[in-house]
Amino acid sequence: MLTFAIIGVTLVGVLALFCFGGWEERLVGVLVLALLVLVPLLEPLQIGTWRAGIAALELVFLIAILWLTYARDRWWLTALAGFQLISVLTHLVPLLADGRHFVWTAVTIRMEVWLLICITFFVGAWEAWAARRFAREGGSHAQDKHPSSLVDLDAVQRP
Repeated sequence: MLTFAIIGVTLVGVLALFCFGGWEERLVGVLVLALLVLVPLLEPLQIGTWRAGIAALELVFLIAILWLTYARDRWWLTALAGFQLISVLTHLVPLLADGRHFVWTAVTIRMEVWLLICITFFVGAWEAWAARRFAREGGSHAQDKHPSSLVDLDAVQRP
């Protein structure tokens, strides 16, 4: 039941990216949909308790997100990359805790981090919408009305 809820939240988040996002958000949406399709296919690839197929897939997703983060100026991608890095690092638990019972701890952390990732989808959709609105309105801030908020010391009369 929890899995269906997580998939539902993921799909709604991806839909928000497609509806309100730019090409960056839509690319992330396509990558997430690819993850949803590829996870069941790569899940059987294991080395002992280490899920090598899923680890590789999540690492590729992290690399794609990092590339997108450095290529574009969307701040939500930085949070997404950070959460994805946490998820990738949890794949090291079975390698570091060989023979111990921490595998489910790592899986639980990944599920919780995925919910944080889903939240970033909604934030990303909002950020793209806000950027478009800001550009449409001319991109004016209250600060833009005053070219310099610094005091010009040469213009100030000294006693």
